[in-house]
Amino acid sequence: MEFRILGPVEVRRDGGEPRALRRKPGQVLAVLAAHCGKRVPVDRLLDLVWGEDLPRRARKSLQVHISVLRGEGVPVTHQDAGYVLRAEPDQVDALRFRRLTARAAVTADLEHRRDLYTRALALWRGTPLAGAESEPLRAVLCAPLEAHHLATLEAAIETDLALGRHAQAVEALTPLVAEHPFSETLRHLLMTALLSCGRRTEALRVFQDVRRTLADELGVPPGPQLRELYREALRV
Repeated sequence: MEFRILGPVEVRRDGGEPRALRRKPGQVLAVLAAHCGKRVPVDRLLDLVWGEDLPRRARKSLQVHISVLRGEGVPVTHQDAGYVLRAEPDQVDALRFRRLTARAAVTADLEHRRDLYTRALALWRGTPLAGAESEPLRAVLCAPLEAHHLATLEAAIETDLALGRHAQAVEALTPLVAEHPFSETLRHLLMTALLSCGRRTEALRVFQDVRRTLADELGVPPGPQLRELYREALRV
């Protein structure tokens, strides 16, 4: 059985078609999956699933949602005023993603490293918990996963640059920079890739754009690494 939270919350049994869960059971499963094999106290589940909108019969509602999960074949057990998802970490896409990226980060062989990043990124199907978020879950679960996802994209592109795949890096970075206009790391990577492709004018334009964006929106200049790369580009 596979538990998928890197997108809509789904359960996949025996290699069959993934089955999407309703919002509240999906939220409960997401919390249990993120702590796979570990007890999650009932109070913690209530806080993450309902936050300040805790219904009067929240504990009874939680029991109903647990029953729904068990009806889907999800191995959830009750333990010491809490619940445990009885599964292996590799059955949870988010935990498999973290394992693959951790392996990639310490892999010296660039081709193998890039393959691990590719496998990790392929697990993403959109926004984590899409359609099943709550305010607490967005802060505690979704935001860290999204930050790790962006860091993995950056690391994968850095690996492409090290492999000499400069044009491929430009293609991947262009939409990312548009999506994250304040990221100096992405701008630095894009400038590096463009310069490696001999596209100096475009690289200088990237710096001018981020300088304007940071000044207009945040009132700050680009950081020292970006400024140094700009100076290097002017000397080319």
